[in-house]
Amino acid sequence: MGRKIKNRPDHGGKNQYQELNVLLHQIQDQRVRSGQTMNSISKLNDKNSLEQRSFPSYKTKLKSLISNSMCETQQEIEIIQKALNKISKMENKAAGTESTSGTAPAVPARQAGSQQPRKAMRRGFFMTLLQQKANQLPTWMGPKSETPAALTGTVPADATYICNPGDDVAALCDDVADDNWILAEVYLYNSNTNKYQVKDIEEDERGENSDKHTLSRRRVIPLPLRKLNPPTHGHLLFQPKHKVLALYPQTTCFYPATIHKPPETENDDYQVMFYDNYYAEGYAPPLPVPQRYVLDFKDKKRK
Repeated sequence: MGRKIKNRPDHGGKNQYQELNVLLHQIQDQRVRSGQTMNSISKLNDKNSLEQRSFPSYKTKLKSLISNSMCETQQEIEIIQKALNKISKMENKAAGTESTSGTAPAVPARQAGSQQPRKAMRRGFFMTLLQQKANQLPTWMGPKSETPAALTGTVPADATYICNPGDDVAALCDDVADDNWILAEVYLYNSNTNKYQVKDIEEDERGENSDKHTLSRRRVIPLPLRKLNPPTHGHLLFQPKHKVLALYPQTTCFYPATIHKPPETENDDYQVMFYDNYYAEGYAPPLPVPQRYVLDFKDKKRK
């Protein structure tokens, strides 16, 4: 009595695969819509650049398109999360450990090289989200004579700037990933102690009750809120040989690197060379890293 029948046919399995297939198609459709909106923004900017001044309806149209793009991105994120949850439930059911938590399975180690195929697939979804955040970062479209606002590309934040809860940052945590700078989310800022509490972005994405890390302000670097537009503000981009902290592709860790080549258009990435003693030159071959994840390097003291 109460014995589990292991060989019971799974009549709902086919439906689960059908539901997952629908979600995957929805992700693709949503991505197409997002791409069309981004193309419209690009065309609008090109038209404005050709006229060399803002036509009357430019700002209104641009604001509307950016708003639409943000909504479409959020919708795509929500659909991807549903797909992740569906995959998690299907895998847990197959293993006989189905959970009712409704959260995606734990994302494995930060380095993706040794992942099992299924885990690598789940991690791929997560990395896609990070790439989308970078792609959807708005571009500063002011004239060349205008200095971009703080946290636009290489333009640093004001010394008194305080990150808001929910902001993504680079955080130097002693007890995470061998004391590396990691991608984290601000939980709160304590004005009495002048310290942040941050959450590891990977643990937060998994829906875990992750430990919060208490860090001084000098160990938290806000990420850019806007991209620089190379045709108008290319002189402000990090130039070759400039030392930076850059998010290593397919990980959530920032590592010291040097700029090999700056982006030539607003949609291009930096080409960066990460320090690597295995190479005679001391650097690995260049890898692409979006503007959002390339930060000025300063050897901050641990406090």
